[in-house]
Amino acid sequence: MSANDPGHINNLNEDQEKTLKYFWISLIEKITNESNVTLEKFLDSKQGKELFYSFSLDNPDVVLLRFLRARKWNIDLALEQLIETLEWRTKSNLEQLIANGESQLHYGEILTGKTFYVGYDKVGRPINYVSTKDHIKGQFPPEATEKYTILAMEVGRKLLHSPVESVTIILDMNGFSMRNMDYQHAQFLVNLLQNYYPESLGIALIVNAPKLFYGCWHIIKSWLDPVVRNKIHFLNNLDDLTEYIDLSNLPKRLNGNQQEFNYIPPTEQEKKMLSAFRNDFHGIKKAKENYQRASINYLRITYEWAQSKMDQNILEQRKQATEQLRHAYEQFIPYISSKTHYHRNRFISEPIFDITYQNIQQENQRKVVHF
Repeated sequence: MSANDPGHINNLNEDQEKTLKYFWISLIEKITNESNVTLEKFLDSKQGKELFYSFSLDNPDVVLLRFLRARKWNIDLALEQLIETLEWRTKSNLEQLIANGESQLHYGEILTGKTFYVGYDKVGRPINYVSTKDHIKGQFPPEATEKYTILAMEVGRKLLHSPVESVTIILDMNGFSMRNMDYQHAQFLVNLLQNYYPESLGIALIVNAPKLFYGCWHIIKSWLDPVVRNKIHFLNNLDDLTEYIDLSNLPKRLNGNQQEFNYIPPTEQEKKMLSAFRNDFHGIKKAKENYQRASINYLRITYEWAQSKMDQNILEQRKQATEQLRHAYEQFIPYISSKTHYHRNRFISEPIFDITYQNIQQENQRKVVHF
């Protein structure tokens, strides 16, 4: 799926655009009314704050459209699911998980390499490789594995490059046995994909599936929405993978050219940078205030746009507000998130970490000289 497909941000028909507008109005009014806040104080509500954090670097329309498509353009159902997602994010403390990153995970589970991003498929979707034999039920606490999975979902969002809006999953069943069959976690993952990260799956390719797994699959597929189920394909042999993915983007264990997973831990310099970010109270305050201003400006203009007919002036204002929101969030990133393995192997490029650190160092030097 891409931004150019029907029902996506760059390809909305008149009815779909109207539905998006009504969805925005319903969402804004539900949060302001139930939280008893004005539009200007929208971020004072838990749901309002979580909503804008959940947008991350995405265009907010893209996020809302995911929920609309997943609920067949039914505004009430989409609104219900989005509100439930915001409540789940708050309850699961995703803000803290994203801020602390891999330090909140079980180190032994990271080292298993049971799942990792390995490259991009032929249409530009990031590939998440899953080795089912390396997931042993009960080896780690379920809560730890859930955090591990959620952070992987958030990392996947950073790997998306417009117009691509979804990921490819390779489920490698080589060596699978019943000790690897974890129905509880499988159901958790299905819930993530269908409800909390809707429309994020582009395609899932299952390889090396033994006959033993087909009985498990009969249970799992009953949990899946038909749209999601149709995105899952069993491949008869590894050569079939090349229909979707070049060998240069497959791991060696699947006859590809990519190196096997080898976790890169944070360096002492990275730890030093993180400490500088967390102690830069002036920078945190400034970045947060800028992001809040950009959020409220975007919200105000969006509410006006949603209630109006085609107005080129408002469209231009909203386009600028969207760009300002993204820029403000980018400046906020070092203060509310951490680098990951994928930053260290250069799969993810976020120069704002280095830029912000250099600015902090220069400001500290200026203070010393002034003193």
